[in-house]
Amino acid sequence: MKTKKKIIPLIVSAVIFIAGCITTIVGASIDNGTVQTYPAFDPFNITDEDVGKTFTADVYSDVMYIDDTKNGSLFLMWIYSTNIDDSDLLAVGSENEDSLMVIGFDVPKSVLGVYEQAMSTGEYSEEKPLTFIGTVRKSSDDITEKLSGGITDYYNYLKEIYGDTSDIINEEAFAESYESISPYYIEVVPGTNGKIHIWIGCAVMAAALFAVLTTLFGKKFLIVFAAAIVLTVIILLVSLTGKFRTMSSVTEVSDGFYKMTCHYDYKGDEFINADISTIDEFMEWVINEHFFGLPIEFDTGNFGCSAFTAATPEGQRLFGRNFDYDETDVLVFYTKPKEGYASYGVTDLTFFDIGTSGGFEGDSAPAKALMLVAPYVTMDGINEAGVGVGILQLDIDELHQDNGRSDLLIFAAIRGILDKCATVDEALAFLESYDIHSFLGRSYHLFITDKTGKSVIVEWTDEKTFIVEDTACTNDVMSNNEFYDPQWQCDRYDTIKSWLAEKNGVLTADEAMTVTSDASWEKEGGRGTEWSCVYNLDGFTLDICLDRDYETKHSFTQEDFR
Repeated sequence: MKTKKKIIPLIVSAVIFIAGCITTIVGASIDNGTVQTYPAFDPFNITDEDVGKTFTADVYSDVMYIDDTKNGSLFLMWIYSTNIDDSDLLAVGSENEDSLMVIGFDVPKSVLGVYEQAMSTGEYSEEKPLTFIGTVRKSSDDITEKLSGGITDYYNYLKEIYGDTSDIINEEAFAESYESISPYYIEVVPGTNGKIHIWIGCAVMAAALFAVLTTLFGKKFLIVFAAAIVLTVIILLVSLTGKFRTMSSVTEVSDGFYKMTCHYDYKGDEFINADISTIDEFMEWVINEHFFGLPIEFDTGNFGCSAFTAATPEGQRLFGRNFDYDETDVLVFYTKPKEGYASYGVTDLTFFDIGTSGGFEGDSAPAKALMLVAPYVTMDGINEAGVGVGILQLDIDELHQDNGRSDLLIFAAIRGILDKCATVDEALAFLESYDIHSFLGRSYHLFITDKTGKSVIVEWTDEKTFIVEDTACTNDVMSNNEFYDPQWQCDRYDTIKSWLAEKNGVLTADEAMTVTSDASWEKEGGRGTEWSCVYNLDGFTLDICLDRDYETKHSFTQEDFR
């Protein structure tokens, strides 16, 4: 009788276990791209009969990335960030041999900023479009008006730049553009994440296995299982103590400005030696190391900056830096690895989708958890040995060296310099041992300085490394060589160099901050100088001003991060 009582639970558990296996397999198939459910969207052949049907749509980031622009491929034209039934509207274009078609893609807030997020993770690139899944709907007046408004805005923008008499201004062509707006639009649904299926499947299988073992072994198994759970929780809590302390250390210094002390082991050496060469690999490493493989998204974009070094009247060395970007919240953080130098770093929180233009409030638990990633995305910083480094963007294609050395993403290069290097020469030797890689379709150069007064700008091509000794740099190529034409240096560079020349390279900390002010970008359209730093390389201190408010200065020493 007892045997019969056990058979039914065992059969039920087996069925549940099989269901879990199937769910896991489906999840793995989705992640591998082997599940193809919907037909491809063709904007020129959509009729009323297709309304309500679901399609996939591959959208390129720009028409210039399509080899044959007349083949009906879809390309992004512009994005509306205004609310339309709690969604964003993407204007997507397509051309065939005869005409242009403009289609609205209604994107829900659950995938808010999908274009920017895809760019940051490498999903959306010159050769790799972003795939949407969506349902065809009849267009509403609201969507049609916004698409028409976008065409009008673009027309007015061209008139403002080129004037009414320019050949570029073709009123007939623009009139035809209004007629090209599709009577249909795509209602995008969130894409399916295979990892969710995998997690659910594993949970179901675990529950079924638990039921089987409980049925077979009864109370003895429950006691052993409970003990194992308690032990696992204790081990997990101990291993996460440093991360909890780090999250609890996050303090809002002023509106949109936070400081944090890294109490956990961020595995800097493992990060540097992970052979990471793409933003996808970077994301995968961070997610697996700190978020248990759960899907999260980061965002970043283009930024402009300036940097310089000077001596103080007392003979100490200063490192000045402006970070110019879209409106963002800011984090200053302190790290002290077990084997390496303590350092300060500054990063923008937009990268983590936090704050002013992000999805998380800075003082929320998810935001504090995401801030754990800060050591891997340092924009500028100094270490206790007296080395300072900052990253500055160049208007040059993405860099990927392939000279037979280990791969190093440029963010990892900054981490390595701050953790390991005591001089500029050590930093250069460190960089020379790796193939350097950039991301997001752009290249970058590094400004590196130390307390001896030496300062260099490091630039790369796919084959070579170029080192330029200079006391200042901005976002222009500094190396004059056969690969890059010498570029015109912007006014910010001239402003900094004029200050240094007038003062013979000697500035007080207040004067150095004035230099950052004179070289800053005034806010326009939400974009401008987000922070200005003056680091003291000898004293290991940091002064920072935010949003060009040079009357309000925040100063930090090691004691502020205890």
